[in-house]
Amino acid sequence: MNIDYSISYSFSFALLAGPLGLFLFEIANRFYVYFHRKITGTADEDELLHTFYNIGAPTLFCTIGFYGFHTIYPAVQGLPFSFWLVVFLLIILMDVISSCFLILIMLVTKNIHSKQEAFEFITGRSMIDLLKTALTNGLLFTFISEGQWEAVIAIFLLSYIVGRAGIFHTKLLLQKQESERFKKMAYTDFLTNIYNRTYLNKVMQELDEKEEDIALIIGDIDAFKSINDTFNHVVGDNVIRHFAQILQNSIDSCDYVFRTGGEEFTIILRNKNYEDCQSFLNELRDTILAAPAQTEFRSEAVSIPYTASFGMYYIHNDRLTELKNAYLQADELLLKAKNSGKNRIISMDGRLNNKK
Repeated sequence: MNIDYSISYSFSFALLAGPLGLFLFEIANRFYVYFHRKITGTADEDELLHTFYNIGAPTLFCTIGFYGFHTIYPAVQGLPFSFWLVVFLLIILMDVISSCFLILIMLVTKNIHSKQEAFEFITGRSMIDLLKTALTNGLLFTFISEGQWEAVIAIFLLSYIVGRAGIFHTKLLLQKQESERFKKMAYTDFLTNIYNRTYLNKVMQELDEKEEDIALIIGDIDAFKSINDTFNHVVGDNVIRHFAQILQNSIDSCDYVFRTGGEEFTIILRNKNYEDCQSFLNELRDTILAAPAQTEFRSEAVSIPYTASFGMYYIHNDRLTELKNAYLQADELLLKAKNSGKNRIISMDGRLNNKK
């Protein structure tokens, strides 16, 4: 949908020209916008329907505000800041009525499906925007009433500048969201929704610049081919997802887990001692044994137990050695673990090798 970033002055027009004057203004204004968008090819699919709504809704709500102002303001006119308080309260009232009306329409068209969504829609309204609308409408009404035409022109220039700034800000947000989306696609494994090998390389380069204790762990599901052969690749994919979720849930917020192959994953544990990393792997192995993957095969629920083997290489990263070497060592340890049977862990403290 096209979004109007300019400030709405419908309430001040209603106060100055009455409901009928506002209605005629909205017809001229909205149909000008309609034909401009049609000519420039920027119209929405339901642009004509939106045009009628944008004529009727402001006229209806501002008519309520018009009669509310002429009922309330004379009674409080002598109080300090009474004009601005009345305008601000009426702007809030009209916004609440407008929001409720929109929610009713979205419920009918099934664009809102719960009370929670409706509540979030209403509470998501910006109080700053309402204050801005109240202030500018009050100023426009005052300036026109007193014949301050230079100030009126300044108000409309302000509206244009705010509108352009809003468009520019929105474009920046969209560009940022698009950039984040592509970055996530580049660094995220499509099957498990965790980090991939590309991001592992990036993280290792970043950690090479730091000095800390690091455990580089490579894990692999044992006899994974037999799972695919016994069931099918869909079931195998579900087992991989299950394994990835266990790994992700087991690490701390400062640690990393990556999918670096078909059923192979890499874990980086940071700032933990060697014994804690060994305990982590033992607990992880027990968790995998105690939680078989729950999936479906031939329309029936199946529970698939599996095991995994791990190779861990522990180092004190002192910026002199690249983590890539530690990764190769962990890969060798995993290979030894796989060759020695299932459900095995082989670890090595690289600091001892460095001392020798």
